[in-house]
Amino acid sequence: MKYLIKILFLPYKFYSQIKKKILYNYYKMKGAKIGKNTYIGPNVYLDVNHKPGKIIIGSNCYITRNSSLLAHSDALMGGPQAVFKEFGGERIIGDVIIKDNVFVGFHCVILPGVTIGKDAIIGAMSLVNKDVPAGAIVGGVPARIKGSIYSKLNIDKP
Repeated sequence: MKYLIKILFLPYKFYSQIKKKILYNYYKMKGAKIGKNTYIGPNVYLDVNHKPGKIIIGSNCYITRNSSLLAHSDALMGGPQAVFKEFGGERIIGDVIIKDNVFVGFHCVILPGVTIGKDAIIGAMSLVNKDVPAGAIVGGVPARIKGSIYSKLNIDKP
């Protein structure tokens, strides 16, 4: 029975690996930089279609499912109809830079112009609207610093 289940799910395993390769290649073709050993979970949205904003993800990162990394925002413009444009509202475009060894929890939103430092942890369902220092543990809406991974693990800050 155990082997029958493995055989039945073999096509799905190949399908998911091919889908992942195609998605990574699409992101890279659109200008995103993704480091080695980085995992991008299902339904993660990388906003690679709005130039000049870029998405740069370092090595050994783990971005869990349903997270969004945005390189643009139309909130100050008043949405797609630009109702605030006559009052000076404009589209915000900025790079999202995630350094090495970062964990992004389930369903996080990272806004344009944010840099997340090395070894940081972003808690689930957080809205990151400001830069996160190296080794910080952040969470909430908007994300605030809750602690440091270096102090929790008793290691010296690199």
